[in-house]
Amino acid sequence: MTRQLAPPIILRAMAKKKRKPIRRKPQSTENREERNEVVLKPFLGLSPGLYLTILYSLLILFVLFILLFYKGLHDGGEYLRVTTFPPGASVQVDGRYVGSSPCEALVKKGNHTITVSKPYFDAVVLKDEFRGPVFGTLFVRPRRVLDFDLVLADPAALVREGIEDFAANPHIPEILVETVWAGNNSPSGIEDLYYFMDKARYFVTNFLQLHSYLYALGSVEAGAGAMTPSSLLSAVNKIVQFNQKYENFPFWLTVVLQYDAAQRVVNTPWFTNLLADYRMRYEQLRTQARTVQPSGGSAIVVQGLRFVNVPGGDLLQGDGQDGFASLQLPHPVSIPSFLMSESEVTNKVFQTFTENNPEWSLANKSSLIKQGIADEQYLSAWQNAGDQPDWEHLPVTFVSFHAARAFCQWLTSKLPPAYAGYSARLPFESEWEWASRGGLVGADYPTGRPSAEDRFFSPGIDGPSPVGGSARNGYGLQDMTGNVWEWCLDWYSPVKYLFSSLNPENNNFDSSQELPLGAEKVIRGGSWANEQELIKVSTRGSQPPDWCTPYLGFRVILSRYVP
Repeated sequence: MTRQLAPPIILRAMAKKKRKPIRRKPQSTENREERNEVVLKPFLGLSPGLYLTILYSLLILFVLFILLFYKGLHDGGEYLRVTTFPPGASVQVDGRYVGSSPCEALVKKGNHTITVSKPYFDAVVLKDEFRGPVFGTLFVRPRRVLDFDLVLADPAALVREGIEDFAANPHIPEILVETVWAGNNSPSGIEDLYYFMDKARYFVTNFLQLHSYLYALGSVEAGAGAMTPSSLLSAVNKIVQFNQKYENFPFWLTVVLQYDAAQRVVNTPWFTNLLADYRMRYEQLRTQARTVQPSGGSAIVVQGLRFVNVPGGDLLQGDGQDGFASLQLPHPVSIPSFLMSESEVTNKVFQTFTENNPEWSLANKSSLIKQGIADEQYLSAWQNAGDQPDWEHLPVTFVSFHAARAFCQWLTSKLPPAYAGYSARLPFESEWEWASRGGLVGADYPTGRPSAEDRFFSPGIDGPSPVGGSARNGYGLQDMTGNVWEWCLDWYSPVKYLFSSLNPENNNFDSSQELPLGAEKVIRGGSWANEQELIKVSTRGSQPPDWCTPYLGFRVILSRYVP
């Protein structure tokens, strides 16, 4: 049987029915690219290719100008770099401060005057022309370098400032090295540097300071050259020589050495024998000492101050209760006789002084502050004098050392003819301690024991009491401890007692011969703000001489000895 084919139309329909449809994902609008053509038009008759070339060229030229010319045109000068020996000099250009050497500053094109100055050194003045190159200064800075070795003009003043600076800032031992470094370029100043090192030792109290002290002393030995082992050895030998003058010098070593090193020194047979010998000789001196009574003579009154006689004798200064290897090391000091005011100077007496000397009045306080001889608190207690009971009889407070010394100079001019040859002054601390003990050997308190009459801290006390409230000691003196601290003439050194001898003739009561410079003055006696058990006749304190506080006053002595 013959197979019959379907018609073509039907075949096409069947094929179309079997074909699977092709599914296409619609394109995201984010992926569609919109192509915008920008057609540049001619500008000022120039085709786009031409004016784009000009624009790019100008841009390149601008960048080259910025890189190669702009900085030079903007600066218009040279960078001046100044270095000096020693460093720290002030640099001025045409009188305008630009820095401290080493420093660098831009100096404009033209003629200028360069001034380099440092206290105690000769100033250097240089006139020069600065040209001011333009090309490539962004990459190669135009620089003029000046290096000066400053010439020391006043070695003594440099040394004085160095001692005062180190005394005020012993926590910065680098001051020692810097002062020596500054002075070493002047051969004429070598003696001043040795003087500096001799006085600086009074403020060396720990190992770090000792290290800088030895290095500075070695630099002095080496001069302007580098320090060598031999110069360092020479420095150590100079320290060892202290022992020839100061028998108690080894005690200083136990303070300034590191703890382990100090303990090794203390445990050596040498130091053990030295300490035993010292104790024995100290006890001999204490046994030989005796109570010294006033030599007689009537007391005198000068400008309202009553003075009593204090005899001379040998004082065992210091405090042996805290151990002999302490900063309060006991040592004998010979004291000449003098007269001392029975109590502190009162407001009334000091007011008489200011009336006779207006430059020290409260109204002139601003001038005293400018001179550096008082601070903002000067005579603050006088501002409300009328509200204070017994104001006239209270000890004068808020008074600086300089004001107290000026009072003494004025009082000297008021002494009666019978006391020609005497001068009024503040006591040295040895004189103060001797008078405070009242003739009692080794006593801790003016009358031998703590007294309830002394003005010390207790609840409700907010200031000093009228003078003369305490019991009298053996010399008739009152308020020697408590009420207010009292200024002394000495510059304060924490280790001064360790540079002493067991021979009283070697220990001068006038400490200004050994220590004429410093940062703070010694104060003695304690005040109404201190606890009584913390204050003895041997207790030392210190304050800057311009300070004025509510805890500090002064008393006066009359003496034939003028420092």
